[in-house]
Amino acid sequence: MGRLTKLFGGLLRETPPAESLIGMSTTRLPGGAVIRVKADHPGAVYKKGNLIGTSYEVLGVLGLGGFSVVYLVYSRDTRSVYALKTLRDEYLGDRESRDQFSKEAKVWVDLERHPYVVRAYFIEELAGRIYIGMEYIEPDEEGLNSLEGYLGRRQPDLVQSLRWAIQFCHGMEHAQDCGIRCHRDVKPANIMITREGVVKITDFGFADVIDNTRARHATDPLRRRKRLRPEFTGFGTPMYMPPEQFQNAARCDQRSDIYSFGVVLYQMASHGRFPYETRLRAHDMNKSAATVWREMHRLHTDAYVVHLASPLFPVIQRCLQKDPSSRYQTFRELRLDLEPLLKKQGGETIESSHRDNLEAWELYNKAYSLSSLGHLDEAVAYYDKVLALEPGNTDAWNNKGVCLRKLGKLDESLSCYDRATENDRRNASAWSNRGNCLYTLGRYAEALADLVKAVDIDPRNESALLNKGLVEERLGRPGDAALSYRAFIALNPVQYQAHVPFAKKRLAELKKH
Repeated sequence: MGRLTKLFGGLLRETPPAESLIGMSTTRLPGGAVIRVKADHPGAVYKKGNLIGTSYEVLGVLGLGGFSVVYLVYSRDTRSVYALKTLRDEYLGDRESRDQFSKEAKVWVDLERHPYVVRAYFIEELAGRIYIGMEYIEPDEEGLNSLEGYLGRRQPDLVQSLRWAIQFCHGMEHAQDCGIRCHRDVKPANIMITREGVVKITDFGFADVIDNTRARHATDPLRRRKRLRPEFTGFGTPMYMPPEQFQNAARCDQRSDIYSFGVVLYQMASHGRFPYETRLRAHDMNKSAATVWREMHRLHTDAYVVHLASPLFPVIQRCLQKDPSSRYQTFRELRLDLEPLLKKQGGETIESSHRDNLEAWELYNKAYSLSSLGHLDEAVAYYDKVLALEPGNTDAWNNKGVCLRKLGKLDESLSCYDRATENDRRNASAWSNRGNCLYTLGRYAEALADLVKAVDIDPRNESALLNKGLVEERLGRPGDAALSYRAFIALNPVQYQAHVPFAKKRLAELKKH
């Protein structure tokens, strides 16, 4: 498939607060900003300076979660910085974990573009592993880029809290419009703040990605929890979870997120305090996850909210009702109570956000991402939207052809490659893919002619060299096939590393004869 066709700026995740500088390194971003980020991390495969694929240079490790790792990378193709999220190595062999990560990636694709949501620019498969290329929220001069950081070091005043709360509501309304039933992990760490002071909601990893089939490995008791007893299928961050989420996360809806945001609003109005007095003390937090879980469940189910002398308190109280039917029913309803408060306290209004039509490059990236996730019919539909706007887009014709070929629609696929090669006679990828399609159709001589063109244009086209060897064998040209396999192996292909043993085996067989 063709590379991404737009230069992006941006990326995800918080600089670790108050963390030891051991293992940290200074990195200068393309825009000139200097940040501190971990050069490596136990459990992360790549370190600073490594390449992921052939394009993404690792600048550092942004974070390591229960199942995933996030790298700060620089793309040599687009000359942009991204947060590149992928599944941790130890879960690659677990089909369930891979499926869950793919579902999370699909959630990000469906969210598209919104000013108050962290952007997923692309999903790409590299050497059999899915990566999510996300917007990076650059820290400010104090190293802050999330509400969690602000609550710990620079408490927002009432007007600022109202601005961010309204922006958050707009972002959640957008997520609802895109089919996200529930975020399930609303907390300050997942509310990013840009250098311009704008909210960006992140970590939709639990949104409609529910694992009710088996218990997982244990995690930090105050963070994402797995099942403790068979009757519990809740998970999330207990300090922010509504009562119903402790019992069954699958039944949560936006009213559950509204409860979690009520806890966040309380913290913004109280210098970081939580709304409930707890029997747990600092040393208790090291106890078992079950102990913490039960205490948090009790508080959220039975405890009264500690009163605050704040104009926000009536809103917070309604958000934190135990019964979901007594809370705000939608984020729009919540926003309509917050907006008059901002007007009264600061004389301001926040412009309503609306969904603009995606540009051709955004449609292209969505199609590319859907294809990487195996949603081929959807990908074809989005490539058609690209081609309606840009009929001469060679990459879109080429990639549409790849999807159609995988769907078994060989004649339609060949027509797409014809359009691609007509538009750009020097596109090695299109010639290579056309040759592969002809090979599948049994038209070996024509296939070889196309693959030769691809290699002539780009002698380092790994796919063309490998397939050229296959066709040459089929046509009874073992000497030529051996040369093609040797050239393929000599490239030490990153993307096609899994095919190297096959090429070596075929080369050995040819030598015998």
